[in-house]
Amino acid sequence: MVTSPKKKPTEGKLSAVEQAKSWKRYIHLADGNKGGVGKSFFARTLYAVLLDLGTPVLGVETDIDSPDFKGIYTDVQVSCFSEDEKVNEQACSIINWAIEDEKNIVVNLPATVHKAFQLWVEQFDIVDLAASHDVGLVKWFICTGEYDSMKSLQVSLATFGEKIPHVVVKNLKYDDWEFFAADEKTQELIQQYGCPVIELPKLPSRLASTLLQERLTFEQALTHRGNNFGIVQQSAVRGYLKKAQTAFQATGLV
Repeated sequence: MVTSPKKKPTEGKLSAVEQAKSWKRYIHLADGNKGGVGKSFFARTLYAVLLDLGTPVLGVETDIDSPDFKGIYTDVQVSCFSEDEKVNEQACSIINWAIEDEKNIVVNLPATVHKAFQLWVEQFDIVDLAASHDVGLVKWFICTGEYDSMKSLQVSLATFGEKIPHVVVKNLKYDDWEFFAADEKTQELIQQYGCPVIELPKLPSRLASTLLQERLTFEQALTHRGNNFGIVQQSAVRGYLKKAQTAFQATGLV
């Protein structure tokens, strides 16, 4: 399910999300600015969906401390963000891959990356550079419904909301969303910047843990047979991917 604001963020002006729908390619950023919110799981899911759709795509792991994206999808490239300007230049490879290889990019961001990412965007004029090649950045912001998760979303929207479209992703691994729905500041910013709100369906925890432990891609999981993993579990993975694909495509950005 996807929800959108009832009215345009600014009268007569398209939101960053609406403008983004006309881009030729995307750099999809799995963000959340916290550890443990489900960024790498989301990145793996979006990557699998794009591969299944036949979309030219390249994965990029920038979470050096917990490289679960690269650890499972071994063809994923590695880059990094840093508050050290010289080191931060490495992240420019992401733009180069999108433009020169003519591929969509799925980037798994690390925790507490906000300042380094902001430095990179401003230092290299990334948003305008990408747009000049018909490439756009999209932040898929993974939320848990908890206070600190929403505060991170608020900071990201206040900083980048006008230039980088945000899709708010409610990770249904977490089941309490009352605080999210009632938080006026969060809801005001979502409406102000025209952010779609989608749900990342829940895959049973034991299945998700098995995929991680066995280092299985989603494609491999569809045929995997093992201890307590058979046709029922394969069907659950298939259903999860189908629901995720529907949610992603409803945004108009996949």
